Amino acid sequence: MDHRERVFKAVEHEEPDRVPLDQAMDPFRPDIWVGLEKYLDMKDREAILEYLGIDFRLVRVGVSEDFKKKAVFAGPPFERYLKQLGENLYEDEWGAHYEATSDRLHWRYVYHPLSEIDIDSYEFPDPDDPSRYAKAKEIVKEKGDKYVISAGTGMGLFEQAWALRGFNRLMRDLYRNVNFVNKLLDRLLDYKIRVSKNFIDLGVDIIRLADDFGMQTTMMISPLIWKKFFKPRMEKLIYEIKSYSRNGVYIFFHSDGYIEPIIDDLVKIGVQILNPIQPECMDPARIKQKWGDKLTLHGTISVQRTLPFGTIEDVKKEVEKRFKECGENGGLILAPAHAPQPGTPIENIVTMYTYAKKYCIYKK
Repeated sequence: MDHRERVFKAVEHEEPDRVPLDQAMDPFRPDIWVGLEKYLDMKDREAILEYLGIDFRLVRVGVSEDFKKKAVFAGPPFERYLKQLGENLYEDEWGAHYEATSDRLHWRYVYHPLSEIDIDSYEFPDPDDPSRYAKAKEIVKEKGDKYVISAGTGMGLFEQAWALRGFNRLMRDLYRNVNFVNKLLDRLLDYKIRVSKNFIDLGVDIIRLADDFGMQTTMMISPLIWKKFFKPRMEKLIYEIKSYSRNGVYIFFHSDGYIEPIIDDLVKIGVQILNPIQPECMDPARIKQKWGDKLTLHGTISVQRTLPFGTIEDVKKEVEKRFKECGENGGLILAPAHAPQPGTPIENIVTMYTYAKKYCIYKK
């Protein structure tokens, strides 16, 4: 069975030859790539993905060519084009400012443009600039016949809104400045619809939507606030995507953390693949039992415990457990529940994939 058939069978809740495999929501971090190249003694990253059995190729919306001319490619922890404003100060295409943490493993926001600029005078990036999709177009052309192409549309409505406004300000706005929130979210919704349609025109198979609403044991905002501001806009976004897609695309939704109170609504508005089902936050077996006939579970392998701190046997046991509990009738795509972090043993990452390839087999 080829990569595409395997994935499509699983998402349609049929049993393929083996469980499909993917990277996390985003590609491996640069340090993980270096570790994989050394551990496997392979320099060709495409060959590494094939060796690991990964059935997807990921594309993302890029920055415009005009912005790229003013920017630098900032290395770890950013790994993207940003304007450099100072020794450790960068600006993205939206006008938000960042700085790296002292260990350069992560970054933080230090300025939000809509904390000072009025929304009516704020200029959004152009989602229809074809230069944003040049790399994605190349990957679809080269790899689309063999692999499933999954397209990332950038930050979600909630995350992009607070990146522009500031987290604390936006949280207050949700209660005290409703007109502003509605205007901002509507403009972001239009941007997301247009980005998604551009990807559909390229011929991608999956549209990846992402918005982190969950924390470890609860949601960042109440389900009522989510239903008031975000559910109707997500519903419209998914409707527009589905209506525009002539051949049909699958809708993938990512949120870290605990989001169980809104899963029913996500299913109703058209989400088909849910990522990452962090096992420390939600029980994958419970999610499969309640929604497994409607949702495909994507992720589920612990990056808080098993991959970074477990033994090789621990990794094998978790992979086997997840397949046994969540793989019946398809509907499961195994992947790390987040991009593996620095210091994660490379042998654990490799074991996750090679063990799944060999043992997570559907019997005919």
